[in-house]
Amino acid sequence: MFQKKQKPDAIRMLILQCEQAEIAISHLVQYMVSPDPALADSIDKTEKFADKEQAVLSEYVENTFITPVSRHYLFNLSRVIDDLTDAVMDLKDFLVFFDYAPREMDVEMARLSAESIHILTDALRKWDSKDSDEFWESVRKIRKNENQVKRMYWEDIRQIVQNSSLQEVITSREFCRDLNELARKIEKAADRLGDLKIKSIK
Repeated sequence: MFQKKQKPDAIRMLILQCEQAEIAISHLVQYMVSPDPALADSIDKTEKFADKEQAVLSEYVENTFITPVSRHYLFNLSRVIDDLTDAVMDLKDFLVFFDYAPREMDVEMARLSAESIHILTDALRKWDSKDSDEFWESVRKIRKNENQVKRMYWEDIRQIVQNSSLQEVITSREFCRDLNELARKIEKAADRLGDLKIKSIK
């Protein structure tokens, strides 16, 4: 797959994965507001394309001469980024299966996660920047967003219990729990990216 003299750009591969997650979460937010089947189909296609990108990077990691530690960090980061697109597709599947109408706070939680994925992608694009402060500020912003989603999740549960039927409590609670879990996965990806950044410092 890779020519001997060609130097594969692992960071570019990771950016491509993040870009697919960006597309997927963007379409999910749109679908939550206006459930167009075309958006649902697009999320499915994006997830399949993201899987292919992750497979390409995995093959690179397995077959290219890089240190074992670098191989470990690259593989783990690629895997957690791939988890983001999978989580978005799961949220879309939940909406379709239960014919669930997201509430305003659900949409806001998804938008915060979309912002975090955009920040993660931008941090990868600026990987070689000499301004490390900007990189670490991106990581901090993702953590701040995750904390905000978590508190919205708690508030969401309180409102659900107070104002909903038993069926609504169960479905609404499960959906906002999955939204909260997506935010946690994005934070995990940011942490893995930070680990790789530290490892790359010479």
